[in-house]
Amino acid sequence: MYDVFCYGAISLDISGRLERPVHEYEQATAIDYHMSPGGDAALVAMMLSSLGLEVTLAGSPVGEDPIGEQVVKSLEKEGVKVVVPRIGKTAITAIVLDRDKRSAITFHDVTPEEKIPIPDDALRASRYAYVDGCFGRNSAIIAKVARANGIEAQLNLDLPSIQNIGLFSTTIASETVSRHISADPEEAARKMFSMNKGTAIVTLGENGCVCYSGKAIRVPAFKVEEVDTTGAGAAFAAGFIYAGLMGEPLEARLEFASAAGAIKAMARGSYVKLSEKGIADFIHSHIK
Repeated sequence: MYDVFCYGAISLDISGRLERPVHEYEQATAIDYHMSPGGDAALVAMMLSSLGLEVTLAGSPVGEDPIGEQVVKSLEKEGVKVVVPRIGKTAITAIVLDRDKRSAITFHDVTPEEKIPIPDDALRASRYAYVDGCFGRNSAIIAKVARANGIEAQLNLDLPSIQNIGLFSTTIASETVSRHISADPEEAARKMFSMNKGTAIVTLGENGCVCYSGKAIRVPAFKVEEVDTTGAGAAFAAGFIYAGLMGEPLEARLEFASAAGAIKAMARGSYVKLSEKGIADFIHSHIK
């Protein structure tokens, strides 16, 4: 029995930080770099595991190559049960940070969704399903199986999965993705709610988040010094799931999720370990 089934993007993230912006045609040298498993589903899985939950991860193929071995071993070291096809080439994401912006490029094989298996047994044996919306067809299949088996399902919205919002009890969209629904974040949340009649959230970075679940709830962001926002959305999603499984009401879930995202934003790299005590202490020590 698993607490959470995660499905979606899995990669090796290589993140480098520049001392200053780079001019066109200029070769730059990073002043530090970090490597860890990446991809939204993988990051959510690791963060949930660090919070003490039993988590299984499926989704993007991982190759039988040195990079793939490193990704799988790193995930397993963090306590995640990995059930992915070992085919093709392992995806690599190169992330460049400078003082003004964050840029990322992912290199991966284009594998048709129908060739990416969904481990049905692992899904049915879970209390909660989290789906990275980079897959359209497969996210719909997972949501339907989850609903048929009484499993709550949460979608991290991306363009391929917009048509599947109504299949999930919870949908979280970044501000960028939400603009494909409405230019106004609260209106986007309302429209998503009209599709799923559950919980719809738009994350707004330093401006917090807006949630609609019958009424609008705005949660301000914690004021922190941002170091690296890579993975902050995954931390938010993991925090929201964890607090829900612990029986917390909606507003407390949003606050816990916001704190988890802020903690990640203060750390370098794509991944940071989370703990319930650490998040609770953070909330108590910060004034919004």
